[in-house]
Amino acid sequence: MKQALLSLILICLSGLAAAAPAGEAQTPMLDKLKAIESDSHRSRIRILEEADRCIEAANTAQAYRDCERKEKQAREHLREELRPRHQALRQEARQWRQSRQTEGMSTKP
Repeated sequence: MKQALLSLILICLSGLAAAAPAGEAQTPMLDKLKAIESDSHRSRIRILEEADRCIEAANTAQAYRDCERKEKQAREHLREELRPRHQALRQEARQWRQSRQTEGMSTKP
C-alpha cells in the first residue's frame, strides 16, 4: 500500500511538474491528491486515537488483542475506502499523460 501510494504521488507530481511552470496555480489533479491525502491523514489519526483509548481501557490480554484487531480492521477498511479515489486519480494521470503524448506527436512535422 505504501509503495503504491508513493508511486501514485510520484506519477502525479512528475506529470504536474511537467505541466505547470513554476509559480502557476495548482492543478486540479494536485488538488485531488492533496484532498485524498488529507482525508487519509485525518482518518488514520482518528483510528490511532481510538486504538489508544481502547488499549488504555483494556484490562485483559484478550481486551488488548481485541483493540489491535479493531485497529487493523479500521486500517483495512480505510484502505478499501480510499482505493477507488486513488484508482480514479491514477487513471486521470494516465489519460493526461497520453493526451500530452498525443499533442506532442501532432505538433511534430
